[in-house]
Amino acid sequence: MHSLWGFPPERFTSQAFWDCFDQIESAAPGAADQLQQAQTRLLGVWKDKHLISRRLLAYDTTNFHTYIASTNQRSQLAQRGHNKQGRHNLRQAGLSYVLDGESGLSLCHHVYPGNLADANELPAALERIGAMLDEQAIARDSVTLVLDKGSAALANTVALEQAGVGWISALPWNQAPPFLREQPCEKLAPLGGAHPGLQATAAKQVVHGREYLCVVVYSAVFASEQLHSITATLTKVMQSIRRLASEIAKPESRFTEEGIQRRLRRWLATPYLSEILTCELKANGKSWDLRMAFDHAALPRLLEHRLGRTTLLTNRLDWTAEQVVDGYLGQQRIEGVFRGLKEGDWLRWGPMYHWTDSKIRVHAFYCLLGISLLQSIHK
Repeated sequence: MHSLWGFPPERFTSQAFWDCFDQIESAAPGAADQLQQAQTRLLGVWKDKHLISRRLLAYDTTNFHTYIASTNQRSQLAQRGHNKQGRHNLRQAGLSYVLDGESGLSLCHHVYPGNLADANELPAALERIGAMLDEQAIARDSVTLVLDKGSAALANTVALEQAGVGWISALPWNQAPPFLREQPCEKLAPLGGAHPGLQATAAKQVVHGREYLCVVVYSAVFASEQLHSITATLTKVMQSIRRLASEIAKPESRFTEEGIQRRLRRWLATPYLSEILTCELKANGKSWDLRMAFDHAALPRLLEHRLGRTTLLTNRLDWTAEQVVDGYLGQQRIEGVFRGLKEGDWLRWGPMYHWTDSKIRVHAFYCLLGISLLQSIHK
């Protein structure tokens, strides 16, 4: 670099690298900092170059583990929570982001404390999304925000209506209308050529106190993947229960009832397993008698009424089932881009060796900028 452009060598030391981070100033609460201003300017450039589709906005959240010590109290972002990579022993930072559903460009993002639930982050994200659309003179009702079921809640549905945007959200099974979610597959119409193997039906239903368009989607591929996962997990859990039953049946065993029940609850916490397996524990003198029952009708029942199904909710009452499914699948395609941050070799988030909140925010900014640049080059 020195021989080509005359830059002094000391500009490229590790300390100079950290000093550049420190030059980015943080703003007062409620104001836009330099990183947000840079994101706004980038968005303006992409809009002028017609790289923004203005049709679908894909919203999602994730988290990334850090290597910040538990004794480090300076970072408010790195907190303990449910880590999506399974690193529950480490502190983590959360990331919410909005991508253009067609181009994959990053439109806005926010780094938040790792102990904040995904559903609780959405109201703050909606404020940023609304401000972003207003600054770029994009009508709020002209875009459709696509969310996954992690953000589904009554309070968030109200917030989405107040934001004035169109939206599509996946619903958890317990929030979906029973009449619609358990429709027989024979009553679900096959979708067009762009969606082979998918069947869907739509109906207007009252959810969260208002009438919305509900769409139930059945995917044979998704059902087979879920069935494979269930059977593989079921085999492991049944083997573990059999070993436990053999151990606690010995007179000299020192297992307590609470300890045994805790193990059983942990093993059966996997989705659907508690509907297939039931366990009965009885005291037998100084030992325990553990019996396991397998419901043979449960798997066919799950295949018929539950596996492979996704229920979608939208305020686009005039859309067809195929339009809603197409919009939601756009969000899933964007999720593939972000797998590169965790698993890919071309642009990884980690390992992240930053110890302060300001540097974590800068790290998030250039990771998302890198994704946008790669997506732009690909297009």
